Amino acid sequence: MSNDLLPKRVVDYIHDVGVRSLDHLADHYQEPAPATPEGENASVPVNAIQTLVQHWKSMAPDDKELFVEQVAASVMEIVVASATLPLGLKAGKKTAKVAKKAIRKQVKKVRKAEKKTKDDGKKKKKK
Repeated sequence: MSNDLLPKRVVDYIHDVGVRSLDHLADHYQEPAPATPEGENASVPVNAIQTLVQHWKSMAPDDKELFVEQVAASVMEIVVASATLPLGLKAGKKTAKVAKKAIRKQVKKVRKAEKKTKDDGKKKKKK
């Protein structure tokens, strides 16, 4: 879907930059010093970046391409959604305004009905 909405050059650029960025990250990422002494938990990733780097290094080239393709699809959906966001905000404001007006009408009806029942109750007591 989003591939059809963006030019092919943009789609290819996002994909290529994704692969190069993750390769660069994997080559230059320095793991933080372990907080625990060496042992069983020394090889367990501490954070999401470390997990990503470890997985990226262990992936086959075809798996890397597939992974970046899936991430790029998400990025393209965000780009397309952000391009249409101002229209969405305008429609959202309009909907909120209409809803607010409808709620005010309902509140007015309830107050009128409540006032009428109170007035009817007072009239009955006075008679």
